[in-house]
Amino acid sequence: MTERVWKPQWRPSIFSKLLAIMLGMTIILLSIVTGFFALVVFPTILATSDHAAEEYARVLAASSPNLESAKSIRKHVDVDLRYEGPDGTWTTADSLPTIEQVRKGETRSSVRHHYYLVPARNGGTYLLVWDLRDQMHSTHVKLLWMLLVLIVTVVLAAYAFQKRLLRPVQSLGDGVARMSAGHVDIVLPVFSQDELGALTTAFNQMVRRVREMIQARDQLLLDVSHELRSPLTRLKVALALLPEDENMARLNPDINEMETMISELLELERLRTPHGICRQKQDLVPILHQVAQTFDNKSPGVRIAANPQSIFLNIDGDKIRALLRNLVENAFKYSLPDSRPVDVSAAELDQTVVIRVQDDGQGIPEAHMANIFEPFLRVDPSRSKKTGGYGLGLSICKRIVEAHGGNIAVENNAGRGASFVVSLPKPG
Repeated sequence: MTERVWKPQWRPSIFSKLLAIMLGMTIILLSIVTGFFALVVFPTILATSDHAAEEYARVLAASSPNLESAKSIRKHVDVDLRYEGPDGTWTTADSLPTIEQVRKGETRSSVRHHYYLVPARNGGTYLLVWDLRDQMHSTHVKLLWMLLVLIVTVVLAAYAFQKRLLRPVQSLGDGVARMSAGHVDIVLPVFSQDELGALTTAFNQMVRRVREMIQARDQLLLDVSHELRSPLTRLKVALALLPEDENMARLNPDINEMETMISELLELERLRTPHGICRQKQDLVPILHQVAQTFDNKSPGVRIAANPQSIFLNIDGDKIRALLRNLVENAFKYSLPDSRPVDVSAAELDQTVVIRVQDDGQGIPEAHMANIFEPFLRVDPSRSKKTGGYGLGLSICKRIVEAHGGNIAVENNAGRGASFVVSLPKPG
């Protein structure tokens, strides 16, 4: 038996779009700030620092410092000096190159050190080595990183704030999804008093009204069913006292149909109550075979497939039998003359047991898919005797499954026919 594999379709949510916008803004802002520093700030800093260092070198050389004063300057300004001239040669750092090496270009300036040659008053030459460029560059790199971190922090904080502001949208989306799945006991929390809060309140009121309408409808059906039982019983007694004739033969089937319909309506309502089912641990596989045996002499027949051979669940055996009989009977009603046997399978998947009833009939029109489990819904608009029933069988099936804590769904097969899929929780 071929099973259709459901593949979830990814749809971008408003939160993912919001995050994408925020990330795009972050990348754009980071690019702008980085480009501004790389193309404007850093070149300007280097040019300004070079000019300032040259002026400072001239002023320093004009003061004709000796070794002692040069060491004092180095201690306060972090400038290394070398002197070569009539007064001798001295240096504040042994690692400094000679003035001849600097003039020949054997030692090049770097980002870390820049060399300045300045003539002295007495005919000598001063070599000044200062890392002002490196200091200015390091300071502005730190400033750049600080700005980048600040931008990222602001963008992430804005996203978190907007996500919190739009929490009602996610809550409403979840509520609509649950309501479309048939749950009408939803009460969404109101997070704010703005327009989104008003929308959430309106949604809660709508759900309450829908729930009240459904309860009123069910109560009406229940009341009518109770009220019809007494006159129907009196009518059956009166018919039993009449002599048998052709009219009585035509009336009896109609009365029996009315009685069956009323019994199904009452059963539908009884399944709502906590005492609607009586659970006990039972093997599901024998129940499947028992139900299949009741259709042995009917076409197109039933095939059973169970994996494993024993599946134990906490279930009401009689209700599960009624569930399976209704589903198989429904498959028989809409089978075609050349249809294959109805396939009934059961398998354990994780924490659930999945029962699938698959037929090879005419399938279900898409227009009826959403409401297939509603009371009195008939796929056959002619409501002919061939398909029979009152549109209550699938409603009872749904109530039975929900009373067991499971769910039931329907889907059209890839080729022909339809499949009803029942999921029941495994005992803990």
